[in-house]
Amino acid sequence: MNCKPVAALAALGVACGAAAQCGSGWSVAASNAPGSVATCYDPIRRETLTQSGGALWAWSGQAWSLRWSEPLLDGADAMVFDQNRGRIYVFGGAGYDDRLWSWDGSTLTLIAEDTIGGRAYSAVAFDWKRDRLVIHGGQAASQWLYSSWHEWNPATNQWSSWSDGPIGRLYAHKMVYDPVREVCVLHGGFYFFNRNATWTWDGSSWSLATDSGPARYVANMAWDSRRNQVVLHGGTTCCGEVEYSSSWTWQGGSWQQCTLEGPPRGYTNMAFDSARDVFVLPGGIGPTGVGRQWIPDTNELRMSLCIGDFDDDRIVAGNDLGFLLASWGLNPGSPADLNDDGFVNGLDLGRLLNAWGGCSP
Repeated sequence: MNCKPVAALAALGVACGAAAQCGSGWSVAASNAPGSVATCYDPIRRETLTQSGGALWAWSGQAWSLRWSEPLLDGADAMVFDQNRGRIYVFGGAGYDDRLWSWDGSTLTLIAEDTIGGRAYSAVAFDWKRDRLVIHGGQAASQWLYSSWHEWNPATNQWSSWSDGPIGRLYAHKMVYDPVREVCVLHGGFYFFNRNATWTWDGSSWSLATDSGPARYVANMAWDSRRNQVVLHGGTTCCGEVEYSSSWTWQGGSWQQCTLEGPPRGYTNMAFDSARDVFVLPGGIGPTGVGRQWIPDTNELRMSLCIGDFDDDRIVAGNDLGFLLASWGLNPGSPADLNDDGFVNGLDLGRLLNAWGGCSP
């Protein structure tokens, strides 16, 4: 699986297992639940947010809760987290608009509109190291596809725009930010045919990274901050439309297909819950006994085999203890930060010792 361990594991000579890259199993966590392409994880409040029917919903891992109602949100394109300000941006909405909203955990605020042109199914990511919201392509209300891309500076509320580039016209693609390589990673989409190219944006130019990935549009794609990889699941191809159950990972080279399969879903998105080490996939179009329909289930992909088993050998033992001790102190985002409070300390050590010994997925 082209397994790439995090630096601290490598320094200890601990290799990560294949299961750590693709997960240990899918499960249905909730039924009759909300979901949409606008989905992301909020690490400050430790909940997954999604837009559905003009409302913001939050998933705690046990239940969905209504956070805010705003009819203009219905049909929002994307949702991303701004790590620098601890807030979520929601782009797009009803009527192919270009509204940009900010959610701080308690209040939804409209911060920009009528700027770059209304669109749907654009690719959106937040580059928190450069402090820019990046938007590429999409479809206008006239069905015209955009080849342009744009950056928004939250510090100045100003936009920068480029009219054309090597990618060309594209919509229904997905984009995430890769903080290891310091690039936005754009994959898939549709224009005359299903696209399988992966592009990266470093703030100055687009580069073709690989064309080894799956040809998909409206796929589910998110950044796995514990394993430093992009994970893509499912998605749709045309024509006629069909959804897929396969998952893929990308760590800077070629895409790797996982042996583990999950629910065939498209026209939604997933988020990585770093606190619980799971991917959350709310809803989506998929096959049913009466044809392709929206399936209102919340599915989760569990990544770790068990808590504290950092090398995924199904035993919590000395290697795992050594990795936790080597990660001690202020260390936000570390796999050893088992309670996701930004510190590796006695609380995490207690959880590891409580899980000591053999475990199973």
